[in-house]
Amino acid sequence: MIRYSIKDLEKFSGIKAHTIRIWEQRYQLLKPQRTDTNIRYYDDEQLKYLLNVSLLVENGYRISQICGFSQDEFNETLRDIIDKGYPTKEDHQVNSIINELVIAMLDLDERRFEKILSSSLLQRSFEQTLVKIIYPFLKRIGVMWRTGEVSTAQEHFIYQLIRQKIIVAIDGLLIPNSDAEKYLLFLPKSEFNDLLILLFTYVLKNRGKQCIYLGVDIPFKDLKQVTAISKPETIFTFIKAPASKIDTQAYIYELSEAFTTQNILITGNPYFMEELEYPDNVLLITGVDDLITMLDD
Repeated sequence: MIRYSIKDLEKFSGIKAHTIRIWEQRYQLLKPQRTDTNIRYYDDEQLKYLLNVSLLVENGYRISQICGFSQDEFNETLRDIIDKGYPTKEDHQVNSIINELVIAMLDLDERRFEKILSSSLLQRSFEQTLVKIIYPFLKRIGVMWRTGEVSTAQEHFIYQLIRQKIIVAIDGLLIPNSDAEKYLLFLPKSEFNDLLILLFTYVLKNRGKQCIYLGVDIPFKDLKQVTAISKPETIFTFIKAPASKIDTQAYIYELSEAFTTQNILITGNPYFMEELEYPDNVLLITGVDDLITMLDD
């Protein structure tokens, strides 16, 4: 049995450790076990349950409401969300491609992944493939992983393949003009999955924007230092949800107050992020289509 610390739960679920503790104390959400030396730990079932709770929270359910569900109500609500999470109105061909990618992921089949991607690129540009195929596929993976249909290893396998493709594609783009609008992209402290922010970086650079990508787990003081040196017009970050609303809201205000001369773009789960308040210099980007619309206007 794998043992998880509360920091592991935070990393996998995106829910801050102190929020998990509050939920434990207030709602008895989880009951950690203890080692012989009295160290708290969690098992696979508790992690999976927390991931399912995070999925419900992401879709607008309150934690007090979730904890009041019976097991049948919990499962039924979860199943409704999962069913809605799968594409139903997209073009049949796109659905077929996404389904093939799912199979390649489950079978850890890199050769099949390469074949599917190459076939798509014969019909679409790389950006169209990202927007129409890869982005909805990533959303599908998120649902599957939370419900136990895909393992962490399978998820990491496909993420790394996609990540490599995006990095190579970014490297192959023309160097923007020195007077082009400059974007500084990063993931905040304790955020480690940079796949979506890399996808956004490609979209920006493909439209001639200068992009400075700092990477993951960036402390605020380092962000301020780099911003002072590089002087970007726009700062772009990704906040995984659900996290504590108080913490996330405070971070948004901190960004707004620290970078008054910059535009600030924030992306994350729309069900969670849309409930927050945004100062005048902060804009919520709900998805890749939203970013493209903003850039093309």
